[in-house]
Amino acid sequence: MLKGTIYLHKFNYFLGLVREIGGWDFLYRYVVRAFYKITKLNQKMVLFNNVEMTLPYDSRFGTEIFLKGSKLDWGSEIILHRFLDINKDFIDVGANIGYYSLLAAPSSNQVYAFEPDPRMVEHLKRNLSQFQNCHVLEEALFSEPGSMELNLNSMPELNSLVRHSPQENKVTVKVNTLDKLMSDYPLLSVSCIKTDAEGADFDILMGGKNLLIRDQPLVLSEIYPTTKLLEFIKSIEFTCFAFVKPKEEDGDNSRPKFMKIETKPTNSHIKMIFLVPNRLLSRFEELKDV
Repeated sequence: MLKGTIYLHKFNYFLGLVREIGGWDFLYRYVVRAFYKITKLNQKMVLFNNVEMTLPYDSRFGTEIFLKGSKLDWGSEIILHRFLDINKDFIDVGANIGYYSLLAAPSSNQVYAFEPDPRMVEHLKRNLSQFQNCHVLEEALFSEPGSMELNLNSMPELNSLVRHSPQENKVTVKVNTLDKLMSDYPLLSVSCIKTDAEGADFDILMGGKNLLIRDQPLVLSEIYPTTKLLEFIKSIEFTCFAFVKPKEEDGDNSRPKFMKIETKPTNSHIKMIFLVPNRLLSRFEELKDV
């Protein structure tokens, strides 16, 4: 029963990729990627900012990066890249093998990449070693500092501090907060933050309320825009934007629409959301029709 569920999950995952990328493009890229997986060779690719990235042959996340190119998150990364500041810092929460950190490194002062999974750290360090301004922190972020159990999924991009499964191994990891980074790094000045923490994203934001208010960073997060989240960001004068696709259109190649989100969406599929501070609001209003 468990194996059947796993196979069904994988089938639906690849079917979604085919629909999103297009049949022939998917087939070509999948065959190329399969070569590296079969030969157990790590693959290199150049990101849209002309930075080289190494994709571990056994990384599903690496496969998704190669298959989707610069549209891993429906193009959210392209928008985020526009708002990086060479004089300010970037924080990557759930860095995995370093995709967003590599996009940010040439256009940021310092990059702080948080990755608590010991299986991923070597790959992350290898990718970021080409930049002297990148710092790998082998810890997680949450609402309070301390230590927590991290559930290690067979697919590391699904690791979680808050989602538990009896089939998963666990490891105790150090936990920090965004707010505590202000005292840990007195020169810290943040332009953008990315969070992808499998259910822990809201707690991470709650643990960074003072940093969000002080630095007014642009935040890109996988968190779903619930009423609770929208009320929180409104209280600190942030606004939510995202690429949105109606669920009934999810099976075709329709283009997601970029829009402001003021209430919890219904019957919609969202990949990532932007939490936009007031200082950038007018510029995001102009992006609504991208």
